[in-house]
Amino acid sequence: MFGRTLSVYFARHFAKMVLSIFMLGFLLIMAVTYIEFFNRAFKGDYVGGFTLALVALFRVPSVTEDALPFAVLYGSIAAFVIANRRLEVVVARAAGVSAMQFLLPACLVGLVIGVIGTTVYNPLAVGLLNWSNELTTQVLPEGHKPTASQHGPVWVRQATAKIESIIGAPQSYDDGLGLIGATAYVFDPGGKFRERIDADRAYYEPGAWRLEKATVTAPDSLPRKVAVYRLPTNLSADEVKRTFLQLDSVSFWELPSLAASAQRAGVPNNRFLLQYNVLLSRPILLLAMVLIAANVSLRFSRSRDVGWMIIAGVGVGFMLYVLMNIAWDLGSGGIVPPPLAAWLPAGVATLFGITVLLHLEDG
Repeated sequence: MFGRTLSVYFARHFAKMVLSIFMLGFLLIMAVTYIEFFNRAFKGDYVGGFTLALVALFRVPSVTEDALPFAVLYGSIAAFVIANRRLEVVVARAAGVSAMQFLLPACLVGLVIGVIGTTVYNPLAVGLLNWSNELTTQVLPEGHKPTASQHGPVWVRQATAKIESIIGAPQSYDDGLGLIGATAYVFDPGGKFRERIDADRAYYEPGAWRLEKATVTAPDSLPRKVAVYRLPTNLSADEVKRTFLQLDSVSFWELPSLAASAQRAGVPNNRFLLQYNVLLSRPILLLAMVLIAANVSLRFSRSRDVGWMIIAGVGVGFMLYVLMNIAWDLGSGGIVPPPLAAWLPAGVATLFGITVLLHLEDG
């Protein structure tokens, strides 16, 4: 039997390394965020350094939430490499402990971190981000306020009696009523393309979008600059907010009701369902990161292949990140069901890690 003392020791060692890597990333992101806010505030009125530090600190948890899987990956690699160099793995294997028994404490810690990250850390990060946004509106001058970004552009179709159009943007503010880098495609009632509008900013007004500093491009004509372009819309303010609302401003516990509300209002709720399932699958994703780290770093440290195996682990983590982004785009666009898009990367990575680990164990 794998002793309780040894299990607690490995679990504590693993958790310490993961939290150390996470805190290192937290501090680096906070430093970069503080410098960004300082540069923005320096161009406007004077703002105290403590206030800027508070604004930056409140925004960092929302950013580090996306970095949590990679903190677990790199922390796991570091923990396993250190255990190898201390010959702890060799001693445990010589005592008859299998790889699965050795990994069980680390896997349990990964699952616990995932559950806490979804149910506790996510609502905390959302609350701090909202406080930071409120504080930002008070301390930074207009035109220097940062905007939260979406997971890629969000698009919505709208129609009036005279025209139909599709408008979207990669960034929004003011609860989704304002758009940054907006693009709109305008069609006549028969569906024939009329023109494209690219604007620095767009803001919703009852019955129309106000696109500022716009460039209008129509077939068989040269692009023309327009200071303000008004694009008619049939969307209400609530529908616009539900469509362009920043997902990082909604906590895990609020997403199901928000998705149901959007569905009742006839607004696509793919983004909310996708975000909910992504957060729900996070413990399994962190488990996959632990298994991937074990596959690339549990070999005896005097092997010449250890360095290349660690590089391979980082490469696998990067490929998993790309797969997650592709799955997000497919799920948010309605091409695949949101639950499938959210759970597929975590499931595939977990099965891959278990398969390779069993192959190495039998080999």
